[in-house]
Amino acid sequence: ELSIGLWNVQWASRTSARGAFFSKCFEAISPDVLCVTEGHENILQTNGHVIASDADYGYRRMPGRRKVLLWSRSPWRDVDSLGASGIPSGRFIAGTTDTPIGAVRFVGVCVPWRNAHVSTGRADRMIWEDHVAFLEHLAPVLQAVCLEPSVIIGDFNQAVPRRRQPTRAFDALVTVLAAKYSLVTAGNIPEAPHPSIDHIAVSSTLNTDQVRFLSQYDSNGDRMSDHYGLSATFSARRDF
Repeated sequence: ELSIGLWNVQWASRTSARGAFFSKCFEAISPDVLCVTEGHENILQTNGHVIASDADYGYRRMPGRRKVLLWSRSPWRDVDSLGASGIPSGRFIAGTTDTPIGAVRFVGVCVPWRNAHVSTGRADRMIWEDHVAFLEHLAPVLQAVCLEPSVIIGDFNQAVPRRRQPTRAFDALVTVLAAKYSLVTAGNIPEAPHPSIDHIAVSSTLNTDQVRFLSQYDSNGDRMSDHYGLSATFSARRDF
């Protein structure tokens, strides 16, 4: 069985109270692979192997901050921090790692939110422009790995089914996944207060055993992130 964790930690660092909260959560779920978005490099456990998206995502750089971080118990190989030339920088990282169910390709993403670079950052985009461009250029990258055990994971900045996002943005996401990937975090997740915009999509070679909600509130009721976390387990399909 393959265990995966996912959380947007809203730039928490290990040296903060929020960072201590997430560190304990990660230790508790004990994943084989963990994806952290909008995180600090030091938030991850030191007994594993880390790959990260490029530091430049178009906004002022802060030491140690990365839009996407992937942690694994096993070393990474065939690492790719570009994906495709049209993908907005600093929001993509991919690599292959050995897991309890064999080698799996992970593609970690932090899809730009609707107002990325609209009035902040480079301030040279229209609303949803960077978001749609990211998804359109991601599609061929995923097509290239869909026949092998693969997981697409991260902050997609869209709920599924569609809620308030425009049709063009939702259609771009649907096109990316098409029939090749199953979005296992779509819809209502047990105990979660609302559908997630953080997602895990898996190739047809993997079975989903469980998806679990992780609260972003500590024991005092203080909110540690504007995103809740996810934990999921998978097994290999025997008919492949």
